[in-house]
Amino acid sequence: RMGNDFRLKQFAKVDAAADTSDYIRALEAFDGIEQLQELKALARERGGFRPGASLLDVGCGFGLETLRLAKEAEGRGVIAGIDLSQDFIELARQQASEQGLKIDFRVGDALSLPYPDAQFDCVRAERLLIYLQDVSAALKEMLRVLKPGGRLALIEPDFLAMDINLPNRAVVRRVIDHEADTAVVHNWLPGQLVSLLPDLGFSNVQIASRVLIFPQDLGSSYFESVAENAAKAGAINSGELKEWMASLKERAQAQRLFATIAYFLFTARA
Repeated sequence: RMGNDFRLKQFAKVDAAADTSDYIRALEAFDGIEQLQELKALARERGGFRPGASLLDVGCGFGLETLRLAKEAEGRGVIAGIDLSQDFIELARQQASEQGLKIDFRVGDALSLPYPDAQFDCVRAERLLIYLQDVSAALKEMLRVLKPGGRLALIEPDFLAMDINLPNRAVVRRVIDHEADTAVVHNWLPGQLVSLLPDLGFSNVQIASRVLIFPQDLGSSYFESVAENAAKAGAINSGELKEWMASLKERAQAQRLFATIAYFLFTARA
């Protein structure tokens, strides 16, 4: 279960959290969602990844997808991952070492990538841009380190396209609106990327989407913390929170909780 202080916005500065274990468990649980894995597979295909390619994973966290890609590369090419979190990079390096994988993991900022121009065949990022104030600056850096003709793959959610099947729809809207307004910097980022990518010089932009269905345990835990955060901020009152928790528990126990969020894959050529 996620702790009472779990907040998605903490991913932007996860090292400041008293305990990062909740964030690690959340990432691992979310990574297992079938529809997200479908988008990741499509990202590898459309993003041009192949054994022998050079790939950079920006905002790699503790390396969930980076490690997976390194295994697929079978020791060929160059796999690199960069993240702002020292804790996550240390864990990623440890896991790479334990699995005998050669990955260049570095602590660094997406707004100032520590790589020369035109170094990578592929650059990917997942759930990164929603937390950044300056999305354009990060995309310009990704474009800079891509080789001419290289591929970009971005996987990002639309927080305004989130829902849960609790009966008090007015409260559901207030809780989700509060989460969308406070959890991330950009809660409708896919709608911005449609114009932003070609404006910055990317070509051959392709878009795919999946509606992700939360597993029962993850959905129950996440939407419990979301409601608690909304109540602390005054978006809902104590009676509405109590009603929310009762409805959530009832549906979770019956395995009839249905919570969803829309995710989008953007691929493009440098």
